[in-house]
Amino acid sequence: MDALIGQLPSDWREQPLGEICSIQAGPSGAGMSSRAFTSHGTPVVRPGDISRRSVTDTGLARVDDATADHLKRYRLKSGDIVGARTGTLGRFALITPEQEGWLYNTQILRLRPSPENDSAYLVHYLALPAVQKWIARHASGSTVRSITQRTMQTLPTAVPSLNIQQAIGQALCALDDKARLHAEISRTTDELRETVAPMLLSGRVPPGEASDRQVSEGSGEPISSEEMSATREYWLWHGFDESPADAGSIPQ
Repeated sequence: MDALIGQLPSDWREQPLGEICSIQAGPSGAGMSSRAFTSHGTPVVRPGDISRRSVTDTGLARVDDATADHLKRYRLKSGDIVGARTGTLGRFALITPEQEGWLYNTQILRLRPSPENDSAYLVHYLALPAVQKWIARHASGSTVRSITQRTMQTLPTAVPSLNIQQAIGQALCALDDKARLHAEISRTTDELRETVAPMLLSGRVPPGEASDRQVSEGSGEPISSEEMSATREYWLWHGFDESPADAGSIPQ
């Protein structure tokens, strides 16, 4: 059958998003005033906390216990999906078990799939280019774009059987995990290079010692064994038999 994302297998169907999950907008600004924010307490998910289908665990806003109790109907559950409804639209993230009980602010929509549908499948479906274009077409506002809860409920959604959804979701989540790992390896390697380069180029550290010592001088923080392992994996991933420092020379 023809669908928003193209031709679907005969045993798939297309349904409005609102038929396969409940959708709820975040609390009004009055329900989460600036006075309620604190350095400790319950984390609050905002659009800027969403990246690559996950919610960051750093730099989160938090509210006090009294406010969190008042907003208990906005508590997140593992398997929920959160997405921006104002500003930069089209960002969605899957809530993990560690994030259960967190809250979300007024700029967020919460999607809670029914038991017959898989959250991981759905969060990846929402990232498809055709779906992103649909969201952009149905958004309103000239300066700050936004999309309503009612509009999102009408989003055409491709729905295979649950076991196919689960297989697709698991495969794509595994690829996301690999992408995050190699992004972290790349970041760690960049930091290592910035720390080690001044020491090597000034002759303070012989090349063979640069990767195995705990670097506590120069521009960076001490390099942990986990970071060094990640760096070696990065070098191996790029086709080197051993890291430059282990080999004592730069691979050709």
